[in-house]
Amino acid sequence: MSNENAVRNLIRIDDKQNPTLFRALQLLIDDLYKINEEVFPTKPIAGEDQGGVAAPLGAVQNFTGTAYPTNLRLDWDNLDGAFRYQIKMGLDWDSAKPIIVTATDVANVDPIFLNLIYGTYQFIIRAWNIESELGDSAETVLVIPTIPPPELALQVVISTVLLRWTEPPSAWKIDYYIVFRDGVEQGRINGTFKLIQEQSGGEYSYSVQAVDIVGNKSLMSAVKIADLHDPSEFEFVDELEADYTGEYLRTDDVIIQNVKGVIGPTLIHTWEEHFQFFGFASPQAQIDAGYPIYYQPTYIGDGYYEEVFDFGQVYENLTVIADYNKQQLTGTTNINTEISYSEDGITWSTPIIGNSLLATLFRYVKVRWVFTNVDDNSAAFISSLKVVLNVTLTLDSGTEECFAADFPLGTLVTYHKDFKGISSVTATAAVSVQPLYAVTDNITKDDFRVFIFDSSGNRANGTINWKARGVV
Repeated sequence: MSNENAVRNLIRIDDKQNPTLFRALQLLIDDLYKINEEVFPTKPIAGEDQGGVAAPLGAVQNFTGTAYPTNLRLDWDNLDGAFRYQIKMGLDWDSAKPIIVTATDVANVDPIFLNLIYGTYQFIIRAWNIESELGDSAETVLVIPTIPPPELALQVVISTVLLRWTEPPSAWKIDYYIVFRDGVEQGRINGTFKLIQEQSGGEYSYSVQAVDIVGNKSLMSAVKIADLHDPSEFEFVDELEADYTGEYLRTDDVIIQNVKGVIGPTLIHTWEEHFQFFGFASPQAQIDAGYPIYYQPTYIGDGYYEEVFDFGQVYENLTVIADYNKQQLTGTTNINTEISYSEDGITWSTPIIGNSLLATLFRYVKVRWVFTNVDDNSAAFISSLKVVLNVTLTLDSGTEECFAADFPLGTLVTYHKDFKGISSVTATAAVSVQPLYAVTDNITKDDFRVFIFDSSGNRANGTINWKARGVV
């Protein structure tokens, strides 16, 4: 800086007489010193030994790596005299992969970027002093264990299979699940529930596999077998999503990663109440007690969220399905669903523990999602809460001889099943010498009529194959 001032004094002229020349020379000096600083910097370059006088640094202490659902957190104790910290991944500093340089005592790293699949990883950290001299190294080891299999439960409603499974514990967040039938992939979904409608009876096997955000696949769940006999199907009727204005017991509505849902079971406190209730003097005191997450310690036992869904009109003989997605935040939490229904919103049916039931006469559906923790480190988050109404349609079929002489109403066809209501009837002419066309008419819950026409539009005799779908 002294040389710079000397140069400025040498070129100083009467700037009042020639201000333009003086200003031009000042700008030229500024540019020259900027160029000189780039080529011959006076500040230390990161990572280079400048041969300075700063005290050499030892190794940082308490260097640890913790896997969180969407990031790897590396933290350590701040080291006196440290200007920067550099972290690499590998066994040897010179060949290890550079990860990050930071001035703080914590670093959050994307596990997808590092491709932290199953295995063991070593991270090395070294501090720089103000002269950019590297201190001694410290290491930490991170183990990414195999994801255990989801626990699969199976329920059969006529010919429809309802699959529900648990979210297995994993280092990284579970991204989606693969559902298999008879060993063949049937689809990938984000939730922990799937409804599969089979088109024909028989024995089917089902299993589920979880996949995390890095791409690690869990062990396959235990195979569940379903024996389906009477083909039928569901037809969508209505659906309502939760508005989260229901009753909370040791649970609360929260937003996690822009998704609204319910967390529990835990004691619902303000920050002040939380620390006063447990006697924590500071956040560090809570961590030292073994509870590193802000809502811990949680409640050991049950909590629930309950909501009443009003469908606005009375329905009869529909299948009610309560659906949700579950994310296990920490530890182990079991979720059970209780469903009841009412026509007037006052008198309710006996609650059924399960994800579905057949409701006879109702307008209102009450669902209680019950959380049960196994310890005070556990908590779960459920979202996408909704109730779906389906009508269960049963298939009936047969063959009938139709005659032109059945005039004027057509040939009467009676169902084999005792339907309470009919959704659809189809009839097609069997193979014939000339094209024949079948037309159905006067469809009731007990029977229907059929007319056979030839290609000229005249009534004809013929055999038909028919199918009917309805509620039994």
